[in-house]
Amino acid sequence: MPFVLAAAVTCLIGTAVALEPYFAGDVRLTRLIQAASPTPQWWATPVSNLAPAPGKYYVMTLVLTASFFVAGWRGLALIVAFLLLEQYGAEYTKAIFKRPRPSRDLITVIGNPSGFSFPSTTLTFFAVTFGGLGILALVRKTAPVRVPVMIAGFGMVLIGCLARIALGLHWPSDVFLTSLICMLWIWAASRSVLGRA
Repeated sequence: MPFVLAAAVTCLIGTAVALEPYFAGDVRLTRLIQAASPTPQWWATPVSNLAPAPGKYYVMTLVLTASFFVAGWRGLALIVAFLLLEQYGAEYTKAIFKRPRPSRDLITVIGNPSGFSFPSTTLTFFAVTFGGLGILALVRKTAPVRVPVMIAGFGMVLIGCLARIALGLHWPSDVFLTSLICMLWIWAASRSVLGRA
């Protein structure tokens, strides 16, 4: 059932995203976040830079090490598998949905982003690494420092979402729905591999 749920949610979200360039509320929420952080480059750019090289290698090392301590070899193997999928497949999925980047006519866009906006490859990385670690702690009830790991993992995913929105590189629906899909699949696989929470 967890895999059926993950597949159903993925199909519903994918269909909706393919039909709309942005959702109702995306523009307003983006403007609110940008108003709360009028100069996001000082914090949002460094956060975003955790996803490409060389930052991603530090994140991977940290998360893979923590995954072993949280959920043992099976947890480590699970995160490695999803990382491989993310590193070699995430960018290609954008061509399926062809959702355009946010428009400068509607919000502030920093830099010159290219390509499509969904799924966000930055948030795919954050969801698989930080979010995956949080899910391992969620599913593994006996994990050491379980609650702090969950708070840190899910908190970093949220910060990653806010950073991409503040920079105008993605709509809120891009980043939040990307995170939801990724973490739902990791949750389904974790339930199968590690047992129920």
